[in-house]
Amino acid sequence: MTFTEWSVILGAVLTVALATGPWMFMVHAKLAVIASKIVDLCDKMDHTSEEHRRLWKVSSRHESRLDTHDVQLSHIAERLRGS
Repeated sequence: MTFTEWSVILGAVLTVALATGPWMFMVHAKLAVIASKIVDLCDKMDHTSEEHRRLWKVSSRHESRLDTHDVQLSHIAERLRGS
């Protein structure tokens, strides 16, 4: 190949690279933003899951306390009826 042919090929490759370069950087930047938002969303989901688990434990404890109080109140009511 001659110098002219190489310069035409090199010019075409550089033109394509310079034309697509900014677009590729823009796509890369958008993908980076999307990736960071996904990471934030995953962190929020983990936190929400932990909070949900904690609230279910609290709810379960309160329900068992209410059941205990119901039993105690029924015993008290039986004693009052018996007296």
